[in-house]
Amino acid sequence: MQKVFIFMLTTFALIGCLPNGSQPAAAPSKQELDKALADALENPRVFQSEIKDTCTKFRPMLLEVAETINMGSRIWNAGGAPITLRLYEGVTYRVLYELGDECPQLSHAFQGGLNRAAEKETINEKGRVLRSTLDLIMGGTPTKPPGA
Repeated sequence: MQKVFIFMLTTFALIGCLPNGSQPAAAPSKQELDKALADALENPRVFQSEIKDTCTKFRPMLLEVAETINMGSRIWNAGGAPITLRLYEGVTYRVLYELGDECPQLSHAFQGGLNRAAEKETINEKGRVLRSTLDLIMGGTPTKPPGA
């Protein structure tokens, strides 16, 4: 009980130290995240172009996601859908962590992808949702496999 009280007291003290007593930004709702993902999936090339221009961490994220998709697609095709799902989830969470608050448009789309994947029942459905979410950073699904 004492730990909870100390935590609450510390939280209130920190909020009071914010400039002008402003509150931290509220987390986007599930509907807002779903809309961000749907908008990005509607036109992935435009989405990629917008984040490329506004996100300084775009290039390192692009490389990391491309390598993950390349590896994941080989594992998926060899019958390792559960492993690929965990790989895709891991890189999605890593991108979100590394972005922090810098690229809200990309963060919201990736969070929407994680939410949508969680709603699916099978590993295949979850994996396909996460793959299409990861493809957003590359401007959509590639027309041919990497290395072809």
